[in-house]
Amino acid sequence: MAALNTLGTTGRVLLVDDSPIALEAIGSRLMESGLDVVMTTSPRESLGLATEGSHPFDLIILDVMMPEMNGHELTRRLRSNTRTNNTPILLLTSLDSTDDRVNGLVAGADDFFTKTAPDAEMLARVRSFISLGKMRAQLQAQHEAMARVMREPEAPTPPQARVEIIHHMPVVSERLARAVRGSPVGGEFQLTQRAPSQRMATSDADLLVVSYAVALEGDQPLLKRFGFDEEAPAILVVDETESTSRRVMAFDAGADDYLTLQTPMAELAARLGSALRRQRRQRQLRTSRDRAMLVAVTDPLTGLYNRAYFHEALGVEFRRAQRYKHPMTLVLLDLDHFKQVNDNLGHTAGDQALREVSQRLRQTARSTDVVARHGGEEFAMILPETDLEHGLIAAERFRAAVDGATVHGARGGSRALTISAGVGCYPAHATSMSELIELTDAALYKAKRQGRNRVCAVSVGAEPAVAPPASTNTPNSVLERLRRLLAEDVEGPLTATRTAARMLHEASAPGDTLHTITSQLRMSTDEVRQELLRLMDELSRAVLDAGRTGAPHGEQK
Repeated sequence: MAALNTLGTTGRVLLVDDSPIALEAIGSRLMESGLDVVMTTSPRESLGLATEGSHPFDLIILDVMMPEMNGHELTRRLRSNTRTNNTPILLLTSLDSTDDRVNGLVAGADDFFTKTAPDAEMLARVRSFISLGKMRAQLQAQHEAMARVMREPEAPTPPQARVEIIHHMPVVSERLARAVRGSPVGGEFQLTQRAPSQRMATSDADLLVVSYAVALEGDQPLLKRFGFDEEAPAILVVDETESTSRRVMAFDAGADDYLTLQTPMAELAARLGSALRRQRRQRQLRTSRDRAMLVAVTDPLTGLYNRAYFHEALGVEFRRAQRYKHPMTLVLLDLDHFKQVNDNLGHTAGDQALREVSQRLRQTARSTDVVARHGGEEFAMILPETDLEHGLIAAERFRAAVDGATVHGARGGSRALTISAGVGCYPAHATSMSELIELTDAALYKAKRQGRNRVCAVSVGAEPAVAPPASTNTPNSVLERLRRLLAEDVEGPLTATRTAARMLHEASAPGDTLHTITSQLRMSTDEVRQELLRLMDELSRAVLDAGRTGAPHGEQK
């Protein structure tokens, strides 16, 4: 299942049942688990809430037997509406017949459970499908942002589906193969069978039908590799006998469905068809997104999203966070000492540094995060469904991923790479997108001032929104620029020291000690460089201390 395990059980659910008693019993269990539940006894009212309401749902749960409109018909109407055609739908029934299950799946439902199902099993299934709904919503949001930037038509229907069966019993594997061939999409797939001993690191299948042992047991359980990954195939677990505890474990590990060998062939075929339909819808969204991305919304040097897409995606995610009342985090990152890389190692090395940082950020980010080159050596990341605490953890992961990377010059020489990061969160820090960008940029500047290669969060009210203008030619501002230059010149050439001396020389008054020392420093040799740097640092501190106490500049010693 393409979903994020970190999404937990938070989400918005629409629950429809004509029985007020059943509605209250099930709704209370869902709300106790942390879900936002909207309940109604009217199918027609639920149709309006789902398709026209101001707040979309992550999951819709429908009773099957309702007098005004049964759950199957309501499912078909929801599936025909663009607002709900991708929203996961679970059918709730007191019946337990194979025909009832098959009809519901054919109508477009993703799954169903009986009203007497154990709480643990019901909540595991609900958690699984809420994660699926949020993943689809994020993919749809990214797709919409792409479409606005690209003005591209919808992606074509995905090609023929691929199904792979992995089971240790050949007779069971063959039975499952017959069920796939008898499913509603039986003529639209390629079927292969594999023995469990044939271990695989990746799979290009759309649907994996696997035994419980392959999925969850042994040294390399399949769900551990594929269970929560956007690019992974759908996974159906087949167990020998029914077990509630094993069913819950399978769903919590990311399985799309859990079946037993006692499942009737017709239902087995319908469930396989339903899983394939879900996977094909998700693959179509990914294909559309990726196609547009490759054409126009990526930065040609780094392969990341470009600035145009970043701002469009940030708007989409910010509005979605407001609508769902969920947090989102913005991270702005900057490559430290990038000018030194270009000046000392050459612009080819500078390009190499940008590509190296980009690759490490992309490999560290989640599949639903947006990673962009914001301009020059600055990067931006949108982390949906992420509060400040987890945003800081993620930003520290990005910083650590880059720390230690090395770039080499064409004519020799090398430099270690680091990044600084600012972290801002909605709604903790800002109520508008522009405010979030401004405050996060100030946090990035704070990380630079505090020594670089670090992460700083927004500190509203304690930090200036913008940095002081670099052109201000006061002693304090010149000395601050000097400190930044010297911090970059740990092993740099003597020319940088002379530049620093010129800056101090121009900011000091003729005749004072600082003016004299900096005149000598500008003409110094490398042998006296370290001692002069020490003296200059002491004098710099004296200038700053005198400035704080109001002493005239000419009295500096």
